[in-house]
Amino acid sequence: MNRYLTSLLAGTALMVSACQTTPFDSVLAEQSAVETRLPSGWQQSLGQGEIPQSWTTLFEDPLLADYMRKAEAQNSDVARAVIRVRQAEAGLRDTRSILLPLLRADAQISGVTGLTDFDVSDSYSDGLSASYDPGLFGRNKIEIANSEALLNVQQANQERVRRVVMAQVARTYIQIIETDYQLSLARENFDFIGETLRISEARFNAGDIARDQFALAQFETASAESNVISLEQSARALRRNLAVLIGENPDAELEVASRLPNPAVLETSLLPAEVLGRRFDVVASRARIASSFTGLQQAERLNWPSLSLSGRLNGGGFSPEDIFDIDGYIASLGGSLAATLFDGGRKDARIESARLGLDEALINYDEVLRNAVLDVENGFDRIKASRRSLEALERGSAAANKALELEKIKYDLGESIILDVLTVQRRVNGILASNISTQRRLLEAQIDTYLALGGEVITP
Repeated sequence: MNRYLTSLLAGTALMVSACQTTPFDSVLAEQSAVETRLPSGWQQSLGQGEIPQSWTTLFEDPLLADYMRKAEAQNSDVARAVIRVRQAEAGLRDTRSILLPLLRADAQISGVTGLTDFDVSDSYSDGLSASYDPGLFGRNKIEIANSEALLNVQQANQERVRRVVMAQVARTYIQIIETDYQLSLARENFDFIGETLRISEARFNAGDIARDQFALAQFETASAESNVISLEQSARALRRNLAVLIGENPDAELEVASRLPNPAVLETSLLPAEVLGRRFDVVASRARIASSFTGLQQAERLNWPSLSLSGRLNGGGFSPEDIFDIDGYIASLGGSLAATLFDGGRKDARIESARLGLDEALINYDEVLRNAVLDVENGFDRIKASRRSLEALERGSAAANKALELEKIKYDLGESIILDVLTVQRRVNGILASNISTQRRLLEAQIDTYLALGGEVITP
């Protein structure tokens, strides 16, 4: 028996030696080739500052920090991502169990009787069986590696989802503050236009202006009212969105700050490779490559020989006491070695499918890296453009306030009418509205860029 098994294993080894598998080094080489295609000038766009350690240091707003903590604990997307990680952890524990033998116990009772006297004779039996698959030629190791890669994918996805949700919370919170401010300006403008309409109507009735001028004032009043209604609806919708993001009911009462946070200087001295290591979409994409590779290995070993070992201990008798009689037990041992000789092309089809899956994972990795560069470049560009726009608007605001001051002086001297003052006041409010919108865009650019850089630092 031993000599036969030895010769069978030797023949199997010769057969396996003729098989070829894809080496992981070649996959790593392809992955590195993708990474080397990053633009060489990317470093210059990152700046030389220190990236903030967390969202709370990026925006020093205690209300926003509290909403982010609630979102982390209650957001449904984050909760689903946590569940998927736990499922992957359970899957890994399940896969690692193949390293241990499977033990099973069973017990039976049966009875026989004649058809006339119905004298039942009982019979009892029990057994203990064990089976073990050593995972010949690395099968077990490959399955465990695949489960580990899938767990890494889900862990990276969980962190990516969490950071995206944090960015959504910050973005919505900032939009609420801006909308509240715009609504305040819109209501003030509506009051100005209402006063303009009252004066225009009086002048029209007195014959000082034509019908078309009065109609224009009526149109501007209706337009201003419509703008107020639209902004009121937007403010309500944004609050409902924020409530759902943090895991509350849409009708929850939410408090926000009265003004936007001060824009922070966002720069980083991180190298591009360090930025990519902080981005969990990149980490997940690398883990998918590893998972696709183990899938290819499994396909390549589909028809390779498999070895299984088994043993059983049987005992029993005609009474329960016989079960505990060791002399009545019989032990049996066995083993099997099997290999598929013909599968109708199944193995080749699975290998082709798995290899294409690996190619797709590499293509996706290339796309993720390109999008990472795109996010960072666009983010810093938007920050610079928004800051320049704010500088221009601040100059315009100073000029508009000066014009309003002069118009009021002229009105006090009787050199202008109240309509002129109201017109200039509306223009001043228009510049203020543009200024707050640009501040919001700057903060949103900082949110997106911070997310593009990987977000907060996680300390082990």
